[in-house]
Amino acid sequence: MDQEARFLAAMMDRTREYTMFYLGRLLKADPDGTNGTLHKRFTCEGTTLNSAFWTVAHLATTENGLLLRSTGGPVIKFSWAKHYTLGAHGSPEEERPHVEEVLHMFHEVHRQAIAHVATLGQEALNKPNPTGLPFGDQVRDVITHAIRHEGSHIGHLGWLCKLHGIPTV
Repeated sequence: MDQEARFLAAMMDRTREYTMFYLGRLLKADPDGTNGTLHKRFTCEGTTLNSAFWTVAHLATTENGLLLRSTGGPVIKFSWAKHYTLGAHGSPEEERPHVEEVLHMFHEVHRQAIAHVATLGQEALNKPNPTGLPFGDQVRDVITHAIRHEGSHIGHLGWLCKLHGIPTV
């Protein structure tokens, strides 16, 4: 196995640990999504923020695309993905998947993505960026972007904790 690929997989895995730091606090307040904490959307300065639920579904969807599909790995199909991709606003409430389903997919996509990325060799990492998105020319840049992308959403989850009055440290 390639040392760079193993390092990138480990960095993504460590990034997920920090996601779980904040998400765990939100889930403790609303484990099954019934008290509204996971689904609440705040409006700040006239801009409505995404809910924690949307963020988790979005991370499952984007990790599937960035770390599995874009790197030649196995793609996991789930019907609600189209509602949580770049620029999407989430499923209509009556079609929204249950929190348990989204969390299962969130963890399963991550498990498969980390396992797959760790197996990539230099030839795979050097392949052209297949996404068409402007964050680098090679597959390794797509992986690096996935790490940064999740990191940006960690900040969103941290702010959601604060807005809900949930201690973070």
